[in-house]
Amino acid sequence: MQKATALMHKSLRLLGAGVHTAGPGKDYPSHAHTSWELVYYVRGRITCPVGEETYAATPGTVLLTPPRTWHAELSRTGYVNRFLQVDAAAGWPWPRVCFDDGERSLGRVFDALVRESTQPGDDSDRLCSLLLGELDLLLRRAAAAAPVTAADQLVAQAERIFEERFASGIRIGSVAAELGISPSGLRASFARLRGTSPRAALQNVRLRHALGHIRNSTLTLQAIAELTGYDSVSHLSRHVKAATGSAPGALRTAE
Repeated sequence: MQKATALMHKSLRLLGAGVHTAGPGKDYPSHAHTSWELVYYVRGRITCPVGEETYAATPGTVLLTPPRTWHAELSRTGYVNRFLQVDAAAGWPWPRVCFDDGERSLGRVFDALVRESTQPGDDSDRLCSLLLGELDLLLRRAAAAAPVTAADQLVAQAERIFEERFASGIRIGSVAAELGISPSGLRASFARLRGTSPRAALQNVRLRHALGHIRNSTLTLQAIAELTGYDSVSHLSRHVKAATGSAPGALRTAE
């Protein structure tokens, strides 16, 4: 675990950052810090006793442990996390647990802070300060939001899987199985929380990336279809026309 030079952002200081990897059964023993520890779980399933509470952490879970609070990680499947040590008041207005969204808003900031802290460049101090400020705002928003339910967490996890694997031939049934829920249960959660279906959410991710390639690259439509998870050029074209009213070629001509 590497440490970075202390970096300021108003009343916050980033003291250290890094990556921790552990195999199945390789628990991290109970310990406490004099600073906040912010941990973003990238892979695996972990049980985390924190103070008087116990959390089940899965990819996209963020646990925030205040100073002098005993906590541990019990590895069930092996896991990878990004961790930050942050000097802030014990009563800083952060949640104890929150979950990333489908865009990996929190994960992106954790990744960047670890990278800039452990592989510093000429402007790393300034960039880390800005990133720490962004993270603080995102966590304050999470603290002010409605309590996160199990369904909220499942839907957010499914959205992260869609973002990470949209280019592959993933199926909703396999995503549901990975999350430990039935396909009908996943559909019900999406309908209630997002007003759409998981299949439509996955197609929206594919479409967004496909339109980016169509408008900003010279790749053939066949290559774009393969890169974004469409079965064929005709499949891609149908979705593009339904969403925009124009064929892919017309969008390129318009640009």
